[in-house]
Amino acid sequence: MSTSKRLDRVCVAALVLALLIAALAVCAPALGFEAGSGGVTLGYETRLFDTTTVHTIDIVMDDWEGFIDGCEDEEYVMCSLIIDGEEQPGAGIRAKGNTSLSSVAAYGNDRYSFKVEFDHYDSSLSCYGLDKLNLNNIIQDNTYMKDYLSYRLMAAAGAAAPLCSYVWITVNGEDWGLYLAVEGVVKWARCPVAEKAESSQCPRRAASAQTAAA
Repeated sequence: MSTSKRLDRVCVAALVLALLIAALAVCAPALGFEAGSGGVTLGYETRLFDTTTVHTIDIVMDDWEGFIDGCEDEEYVMCSLIIDGEEQPGAGIRAKGNTSLSSVAAYGNDRYSFKVEFDHYDSSLSCYGLDKLNLNNIIQDNTYMKDYLSYRLMAAAGAAAPLCSYVWITVNGEDWGLYLAVEGVVKWARCPVAEKAESSQCPRRAASAQTAAA
């Protein structure tokens, strides 16, 4: 079989899969699936993950060039994040590893994906209840939409999916680029299904319990 025929079949299969996912998202309520929050609504959901706008994040760090040079070590470095004009000090940031690192090397640039832990240095810190945030460079996707649409479709179908939104990142006030901000989750995390929401492993459930205890 020729290479072109194989590519045609792959493209057709991908199109069929996309149509099936879209159909599932549209028909989910009729099939008995309901998307839900699975617990309390935390502040960051309506702030950082409002999908009606492109958010802004300014990474403030003394030695950004040194940080970039050491990204392959995957070590956390302290920084401040100014998110939509509000400062979040004392956060830890590092480059994401595995395929993210290798893809940046393959493209020959320094636009790494990043992992942010707001509570890395101080366990009392969070961004309106959010402990972890992924900043994905999505440089392997020319449309910049595949991950975003996948997460939204999964959520619409009632599956466990992280929140996400587009962000324009600057570094010390200088433009860096467009990223996809993705809610950092523990394992399957957001627990949108009612049964999972009862689990003590669900961050939303834990947050609700902490609020009640307070």
